[in-house]
Amino acid sequence: MAKYLVAFDGSWQESFTNCDEAIEWAKEVAETGRIVDVVVKKWLRPRRFLTAFPESERAARQAAWEAVAVNYTGARPFGGW
Repeated sequence: MAKYLVAFDGSWQESFTNCDEAIEWAKEVAETGRIVDVVVKKWLRPRRFLTAFPESERAARQAAWEAVAVNYTGARPFGGW
């Protein structure tokens, strides 16, 4: 089963089992002026970037996640979870 993780303010804030709920909550948080990432975590697979809000930040956030994905030390943004 997949988990949808929402991160802002430098840490993971919430976990959802429903993708639509995660995205809706991320949009609400972004309206407060924060940059919000939504990622997918599946069992025994690395986290994968799904989207970011506000939409103007999406390409930059995706590039940051792709840079981390090639880091073979196992480092992840925002620490574990």
